Amino acid sequence: MILLKSGVITIKRIIKKTSAIMFKDLEVGDRIEFSVPLKHAGKSRGRTYSTYITCRNIATGESISHSFNQLSSIIDKFEFEEVGE
Repeated sequence: MILLKSGVITIKRIIKKTSAIMFKDLEVGDRIEFSVPLKHAGKSRGRTYSTYITCRNIATGESISHSFNQLSSIIDKFEFEEVGE
């Protein structure tokens, strides 16, 4: 399996607090990364299954998976900066 990963993302600013698991504990300066397996999403009754992205806090190792649609409303509450690892 091929795993697509983002670079290391640093939390630059918290625009609005969230109650989303893992994200609610993030603070400015924390580092996270996103990853998604490159594989067929699958279908059922003509509908395509959602693809889930794993979000991992680098310092704590805590991770959670969200669909693209779920994740977009969560990450809108943060300002990020991509940095090299």
